[in-house]
Amino acid sequence: MHRIYEGMSIREISEFLFVEDPPGNADLIFVFGGKRRERAEKATRLYRDGRSARIWFSGGDKRSTGVPEAEALRAVAVEAGVPPEAIEIETASTTTLENVQFSAPLLDQTYGWGNLRTVILVSAPAHMRRAKRVFARHCPRETQIVCCPDDRTDVRSDNWWTTEAGRRLVLRELETVRHQAQRGEL
Repeated sequence: MHRIYEGMSIREISEFLFVEDPPGNADLIFVFGGKRRERAEKATRLYRDGRSARIWFSGGDKRSTGVPEAEALRAVAVEAGVPPEAIEIETASTTTLENVQFSAPLLDQTYGWGNLRTVILVSAPAHMRRAKRVFARHCPRETQIVCCPDDRTDVRSDNWWTTEAGRRLVLRELETVRHQAQRGEL
């Protein structure tokens, strides 16, 4: 077996980073910021399938486009038919950690953590391990976390190693997980 990262094989890396759970019903769909619309499309599908009546988009203007990521993602969902009143946003965060740190007190104020027994997380497939660990550090222990990655086709658990861009993204994610774990952020 070829070892490509700290003694890990492609299979081991895929099993570690690419976390996916079967979607059940939840009290909230939480979407991490990002520039790709697949996140909003996945949240919209989950909403339409009746998995939750509420969506939370988090993400500021990380790339200095003039539009916070949460607003851009909300626009995609509203355009696809999600009622605006079903959506809340947080627009100041620029990192995964900030997405959760800035949203956690707002989630408590808006819904109350006691009313968020199950939360579906939506982000990029390779980002789900870190997203889940960060979210788990900032929510009550009783909150069940369900990982539902977006449906992008270019970097998935079954193909990331086939392109240079996919390999770079996944290996960078592994490094980020390691560094954030060492700093106690995960």
